[in-house]
Amino acid sequence: MALIETSIKINKPASVIFAHLTNIENMKNEYVEKIESDGALRLGAKYKMFTKAGGRLIEIVNEVVGFEQDKLVSTKTFAAPPASDMVSTYILEDEGGATKVTFQSEAQLTVPGMPSMPGMEDMMKKQMIAGFDATLAALKKKLEG
Repeated sequence: MALIETSIKINKPASVIFAHLTNIENMKNEYVEKIESDGALRLGAKYKMFTKAGGRLIEIVNEVVGFEQDKLVSTKTFAAPPASDMVSTYILEDEGGATKVTFQSEAQLTVPGMPSMPGMEDMMKKQMIAGFDATLAALKKKLEG
């Protein structure tokens, strides 16, 4: 497992960002068709996200494994083989009216049992960081207006 991390400064208090991140409705986007939840997000809560790819509906099961009000929310995604489970965490740190938002992901960068080419892990890591940076930039834009 590799720890991949990136961060951004958002000019909003941590409480506003945390409320946005923990609102199930805010998880819907052009890829997520629907979400089923056993209630509000809290430690131990489970929810399913449904995405569509290649004309079929894909179910992604998640569980909240870390939850500290206005500070941290961490989710474990259970992946179907050959993919590996992944833990993703948002960490919120006050910066005098603004908030440093750090996104961390613990992920397997290569599929177990598949041949690995030199540089493949670095390439995967760079692609994941680019995606995470885009996610944080979109969050900043949505919250700051």
